[in-house]
Amino acid sequence: MKIAIMGIRGIPANYGGFETFAEELAPRLVKKGHEVAVYGRSNNIKYNGKFYKGVRIIVLPTVSHKYFDT
Repeated sequence: MKIAIMGIRGIPANYGGFETFAEELAPRLVKKGHEVAVYGRSNNIKYNGKFYKGVRIIVLPTVSHKYFDT
């Protein structure tokens, strides 16, 4: 199954809650045979177009502004 995780800053987690959850969940889904992609913000991800623990990292452009961050 193809699975996408969106709405986070990215993995590896460097912020908190949901990012940490996604960092733990995504590799476990890969180990079960799923194809997982994490979509994150360009100002938070260092693995653009690469893989992190078998999870594909996709970076989306974003505007960096304090009112747009969580």
